[in-house]
Amino acid sequence: MLTATEAKKLYDESGAEVQNYLDTVVEPLVTDTAKKGQRSCHINIDTIETFENLSTKITPLQYGVLKKLEELGYRCSISLKGLPYVPRGLADDDGNGPKHTNYGFNIHW
Repeated sequence: MLTATEAKKLYDESGAEVQNYLDTVVEPLVTDTAKKGQRSCHINIDTIETFENLSTKITPLQYGVLKKLEELGYRCSISLKGLPYVPRGLADDDGNGPKHTNYGFNIHW
C-alpha cells in the first residue's frame, strides 16, 4: 500500500488538477475573450488583505496553472487587480473595516 506522501507525489506529478482547471475555467474564458477580439483576460482567484504578502497566498495549483500557461505560449502573471475595498460582511456601521484587493491571473496572447 502506498503511503499518503507517495500518493500525493503521484497526484502532483500527474498534473490532473491543473489540467482540469485549465479545461473548465481558463479555456472557456480565453476562447470567449478571443472571439470578442480581445488579446487578454483576467481570472479572479481570491482577495488579499492590505498588509498580506501575495507570494504567500499563491497555492501550488495556481503556480502549476501559471507554469502550464507559460508552456503553452501565453504571457501570464498573478497580480493584484482593482482598488482596495471593504467586503460587505466585514464593514462596520460606518462602512469601515479591513481593506481587501482582488488578485488573479492576467493572461495575454
